[in-house]
Amino acid sequence: MSTTEKQYFALMRAALWGTPVAIDEEIDWKAVLRLAQYHATNVLVCGTASLMTGSNKPSQEMLGMMKTQMRSNLVSQLQLKQILQMSVKALRDSDVEPVVLKGFSLALLYPNPNLRQFGDIDLYVGIDNFRRACEGVRKGLPSAYNWGNEGDDYKHYNLEFGNYALEVHRVSAEITDRKEREVYAAIEREGLHEHTQKIDYEGFPLTIPSKEFMVFFTFFHAWHHFLSTGVGWKQIADVAITLHAYRDQLDHDTLRRYFKDMHIMKPWQAFGYLMVQCLGLPENEMPFYTAASASTAMRLYRRIMEEGNFNRDRGFLRRKPKRRLWHKLHAFLGIFVEFFHLAKVFPGAAFHELRASLKRGFSKNFGHE
Repeated sequence: MSTTEKQYFALMRAALWGTPVAIDEEIDWKAVLRLAQYHATNVLVCGTASLMTGSNKPSQEMLGMMKTQMRSNLVSQLQLKQILQMSVKALRDSDVEPVVLKGFSLALLYPNPNLRQFGDIDLYVGIDNFRRACEGVRKGLPSAYNWGNEGDDYKHYNLEFGNYALEVHRVSAEITDRKEREVYAAIEREGLHEHTQKIDYEGFPLTIPSKEFMVFFTFFHAWHHFLSTGVGWKQIADVAITLHAYRDQLDHDTLRRYFKDMHIMKPWQAFGYLMVQCLGLPENEMPFYTAASASTAMRLYRRIMEEGNFNRDRGFLRRKPKRRLWHKLHAFLGIFVEFFHLAKVFPGAAFHELRASLKRGFSKNFGHE
């Protein structure tokens, strides 16, 4: 681990747990902030850095830039909060109670919710309410630009408000394999229908998933990014902060069943090792933690640092031929390229994904976000 990486994680730990920054040496702030931005945690790091008082604190010029980023993120959050309230009201007027996914439900778990970055709103309404919900948001938010499709084969319906998006979900994850989709649907039913939580967000009541589903889905979302577009420490920090917020409240048997049924227990343990070692999550707050995951976790660490948040750049996979036949061949070969990269970290998961892909005619198991 480089000096810049060590300093970055020291700042991340301080931001996540509200503790003092433990860095004695001089900090290369430009390098640290480049790394933070690569992993979509720049505002979180800026918030911590702005409170530093030692000789290695940011310069006035750098501090001014950090505060600008923080103000911009706060303005975005205020605008998204208005959109959230309008959207939830429109759905409730249509007799649909949405469940808030990701974004706001996670931000509230941070010591300073204003420093958690997100650019859209995800509301789950379920399959039975989907068409009524789409009609409700169209009527209740007439100024929004509507796009997407409300058909039964689509994961979500989209609306745009300038730079912001609202996604109304019929399912919380799009999984193409039939058996895995059935398993996931049972988990979704427990967490998003049977055992939801009611919270108060600054005087506005919201429904969020069950605690176990919050942990499972936050990791499943990060795992999906790792398999497709590259995962950053933003998503991993979300998992760590959720575990910390719900410590001593989680049903570990339920979590074990979720991870095993979806074949992601070993990835969970490898990511968990990094959450403990890099982000400072207390070991006793990481369910199923094992030091035996260390070697796998180190290979995972290198992949995360290389790819970052949505930053996967593998030349072959980026070149998509326009001609149909060549496009199909490219997709076919791409499955094996993905297998090769995943097998270097998680051989079992790689073979599982390859078998599922071959079974489905070389399509990926997870749909696009």
